[in-house]
Amino acid sequence: MPIPTTPPDIDRAKALDAAELTVHIVNSFGTPLKISYNSNVGSPTILGNPGAGVIAQSTDIVVPRDFAGAIFVGETYNPANSKFEVSFSSPQGYRPGLDVSYVDGFSVPLVCSCSGVVVTGCNVNLFTRAKCPNQDNGVCNNPKKNVPDGPADPWFAPCQGSAYTYPNDHRANAFGMCDAGDIRCCIGVYCPKPSIQPGKRSLDWTEGNSTLIDTEVV
Repeated sequence: MPIPTTPPDIDRAKALDAAELTVHIVNSFGTPLKISYNSNVGSPTILGNPGAGVIAQSTDIVVPRDFAGAIFVGETYNPANSKFEVSFSSPQGYRPGLDVSYVDGFSVPLVCSCSGVVVTGCNVNLFTRAKCPNQDNGVCNNPKKNVPDGPADPWFAPCQGSAYTYPNDHRANAFGMCDAGDIRCCIGVYCPKPSIQPGKRSLDWTEGNSTLIDTEVV
């Protein structure tokens, strides 16, 4: 489906004029989580070039212009962990790009909102629905990672269309919805659902068993 866009406005100009995006990560999951980062080929790294680490309470990440990459989160270090994919690059007119991806695998539930509206992700803990047929080091590996047009594997199907469950699952792409730079992402089953999932939750970021990522333009 076409990637949604929004008309130019003052908030969008704020993102376009910004030199960087600041990502504030708060862990309210209840236990420490592992976090790691990846930059696409040709992309600058996150400022400070942070390595893999552990989120105990909170951390700040600064994404520079021309960045495109991913933030991986899980209970173990695994390159197939659930991930937030973030971009702030010139081919997009310096408009923030955002999605949640389980293309490589699933570790923990992720969702993201822009300006208070949940736009991508899936708050279902897939491990509680069925036994993973290919689990390794805290991750259920996705057998459709190299099947461009899907459909989703049955184990991943509850999140199809709201998080990437195969490479061209583009309904999960929130590009054009985050031009104000007000991006918040949450890890856990108590996170609010996007409208493309059945039902909705109110945006209450104080509930337990969830992790918040607040992204703002500076």
